[in-house]
Formats: sequence, C-alpha cells, structure tokens
Amino acid sequence: MAKYTYSARDSEGKEIKGKMEARDAEALAEILQDRGLVVVNIKEQISIDVESLSQINIGGVPMKEKVVFMRQLATMVGAGLPLTRGLQIMEQQISNPQFKRVISQVKSSVESGKSLADSFREADEVFDDIALNLIEAGESSGNLDVILDKLAIELEESKKLGDKLRSALIYPIILVIVILGVVGLMMFVMVPTMTEIYADFDAELPFITRMLMGMSTFLLNYWWILLISVLSIVIAYKVWVDTEKGRRTRDKILAKFPIIGPIISKMQIAQFTRLLGLLMASGLPIIRALELTAQSLSNVMFREVIEEAKQEVEKGGSLAIPVARSEYYPLIVSSMIAVGEETGELDNVLERVSQYYKDEVDIATSNMSSLLEPVFLIVMGVAIAFIALGVYLPMFQLSEVMGMVVDIIRLIV
Repeated sequence: MAKYTYSARDSEGKEIKGKMEARDAEALAEILQDRGLVVVNIKEQISIDVESLSQINIGGVPMKEKVVFMRQLATMVGAGLPLTRGLQIMEQQISNPQFKRVISQVKSSVESGKSLADSFREADEVFDDIALNLIEAGESSGNLDVILDKLAIELEESKKLGDKLRSALIYPIILVIVILGVVGLMMFVMVPTMTEIYADFDAELPFITRMLMGMSTFLLNYWWILLISVLSIVIAYKVWVDTEKGRRTRDKILAKFPIIGPIISKMQIAQFTRLLGLLMASGLPIIRALELTAQSLSNVMFREVIEEAKQEVEKGGSLAIPVARSEYYPLIVSSMIAVGEETGELDNVLERVSQYYKDEVDIATSNMSSLLEPVFLIVMGVAIAFIALGVYLPMFQLSEVMGMVVDIIRLIV
C-alpha cells in the first residue's frame, strides 16, 4: 500500500484535500469517485521514516544468504511442506532487508498462481538467469528440492573459486604495499635529510647519489604530477577495458600471464564443466545450457569458444570439436567431452572433469604465494639496496679522503 495526497471537489464545488493509503492511484480515484467526489489531483506521498531507513541495504544480497535460503527451502519442499508455507518461514527468518522484501514479493506472486522461477524474475534481481532456469527446470520435472540443493552447491562452488584467487593474492598485495611503504618512507624522509647533510660538503657526489637526490626532490615538489598520472592511467584503463577490443585484449593477456594465467584458465574450465554438467543433468536442452554457461564465464577468450561450440551443436555437430580447436582448453577436456557424447553420459563426465580442475585450482592457488614471494622480495631488496647505496656511498668516499688527509699529516709531522 502506498500513501497519496489528493485534491477533489464535492457536488457543491467545494475543494477537499486529504491523505489516504491505496493500492495505486487508480484505486484511490475509484474510492473518491464512490464517495461522490470529482478528482482534481493525486500525488504519491514520498516519506522517509525510521522503518524505511532500516530497510535500506547496500551491497546486495550476500552469497551466504542465498545459499542458506536454497538449502533450507530445499529441505522444506523435500519434506512435503507447501512452497508458499516454506517461503513464509524463510521470509520470517531472513535478516537481509533487501532479500526479505524480495521473498515477500515472491511469496505473494506464488500465492497468486505463478511459478517460483517467474516470481523471482518479476522481483528485484537476486538470482541470475542460470539459477532461474535451474529453478524452472526443477519445477517442470517435479524435483524442485533436488534442484534447489544442487543450486546451493553451485553457488557455494562458484563463490569458493573466486575466494581462492583473492586469498592467493592477499599475501603478494601485502608485500607490494610494504615495498611501496618502505621506499616511500626512504624517499620522503631519509633521502631529503641526507641531501641537507651532503649540501654542506663541497665535493662531487657519486652519480647514483645525485640520481637518488633528484628523484626525491621531484617526488617532494611534484608529487601531484605522479598522482595525476596514476589517476589518468587508471581512468584510461577503465575506459579501454570497457570497450570490446580492450576487454578481449586484457582477457587474452591474463590467460597467458605467468603464474596467474594458469590459475584463471583452470578456474574458467572448472566453471564451464561444472555448470554445463549441472544444467544438462537438470533437464535443460544442450543449446540453452551452452548459452547460459557461456554467459557465466568471465574471460572473453573462454566464453567465445563456448559460443562457437553452441553454434556448432545447433548445426548438429559435436561439442568436442570446437573445444579441441581452441588453444585455451586442454586436450583432456575435449577428449573427455567426446567420451561423454559417445557414451551418452556427458553430464557425469563433465562433473568428473570439473572435480579434477577444482582440485587443480586448489593446488595452484596454494602454490601461488610461494611462487610470487621470492619475486617481490627480490624487487624490494633491489629497491632498498639502490637507496642504501646512494645514501652511504658518499660516506665511504669521504672516509677514504679523510684517511688520506690523516696519512699526509702524519708524514709531514
């Protein structure tokens, strides 16, 4: 129900103003007309109260909330509880404000006779097309509880793949921050102090020291140029990567990049095989399953292969052939797909391949930090050694000069 302010006239032409709750503006107009009033104006009243503020949610629905919802709803449906009753229970125990509103809308829609999948499509975007198609397949086959349980597993696995890469990158990122912090401290504090000391000596400084002092002076006086340059590069990259050519080039570089590239490739293959197997096992036609799977792949290079495979299958060809032609999918993937097509067990074969690459991702992400750590430590060591050499080299030369002066004085005496 929404709140409205209205202006109307009675049979004598007297203006009447007021406020009223109604389903919509048309419903309010009918109510006023039934009272013998002539509607002049109706406006929706927009008010912000404490209750509405408490419902504001930033960041969307967390994945954990979605997984819990799927698992608990699957349990209730599997136990024979009516879907509307299950949605009512979930609405009462969900804590996320946005998700609570969505479940309330979905429950009302289901009560009016619509399917669960269509009800979620009409509500705010919480689940993607893949989840909605799986729910629809579960309702059509009468196995909604099984599909919901599988969907919960799929959401968890998808989240885990992304979390593993982020976790593997945390330590290298910390090392980079430490390197930048140490170098920044030395360039902005230590080197300027050294410059003031050496300015009192009327002697030619080594080239490395002069270069270091010049870099420090530039950073102190023109740091804003560096800041603007970094921001410009970031903005230019964002604009470039938003173009089709830029995104394709970036994804191609990432797929071939040392250390990170193999992990991304294995993650994309695990996502492709797991999701395609799940969609096919749920009863979706292979063409629709390939379309949804391609949409789920974040790397353009891997997505294009699946889109090409979809076109090949539409013509009656084999899924294994375009996958085998690709340089991004290993031969084992196309070979296993071919075996699955020959035996009619493609969904089961894809599940096994997915498990294999999931294990590969686990191993690769575990080794990532140990592979990147020496690289960053060497970079930090070289940077600190360069600064230390620039700072202390003049001192060594000065001590040598002072030693020579002492020796000459001793000879004279």
